[in-house]
Amino acid sequence: MKKFYIVDDPSKRKFPSLVGFRDPVNIDEYLKLKARQPEKRANLECKGKIDNEISSHMQFLLTKLKQLEDYARDLSKEMSNQPLEADLQQE
Repeated sequence: MKKFYIVDDPSKRKFPSLVGFRDPVNIDEYLKLKARQPEKRANLECKGKIDNEISSHMQFLLTKLKQLEDYARDLSKEMSNQPLEADLQQE
């Protein structure tokens, strides 16, 4: 996820977790694409199972999404608080 903050060229930001989805141009678009995945994955991975199992799996995936959103928020805050000089020293 740090690629959104350290890789300027969007074509170099690859995310294996978004197979079948277009490449996002920013962190907000990435999270929107990730938000579309739980229902699709739950239905695909639980094909032929009862609704309760599908619902339970979808809830698990939504919980993972919430954790990812929290991480993205914290990372964004951390990256915005870094002094500009630190960015220049890393290069």
